[in-house]
Amino acid sequence: MDIEALKRELKTLVVEECDMDIGADEILDDEQLIGSDCRLGLDSLDALTISLAVKDRYGRHIDSGNETRAALTSINHLAAFITAE
Repeated sequence: MDIEALKRELKTLVVEECDMDIGADEILDDEQLIGSDCRLGLDSLDALTISLAVKDRYGRHIDSGNETRAALTSINHLAAFITAE
C-alpha cells in the first residue's frame, strides 16, 4: 500500500469518525492527534473511535496503554502501525 495514500485515507477517517469541522488536508502528518494541548483537541473518546475504525477498515487492533498512545501520536505513527508486520 502506498504510504502517502494511506496517510490521506487516515486523515479522512479521523475527520469523518470524529466529526471534525476541518478538512482532512488541514491535518499535518506529524502533528499530535490526541490531547488537550494539541491543535485538533481530540480526546480519549476520539482515540477509541479512531481505534475501532482502524480495526474495522484495516484489520489492525490497537490495544490500550502504551501501544495506543504510540499509534495515535500522529498520522505518521498511525500509518506506520498499520503497515508494520
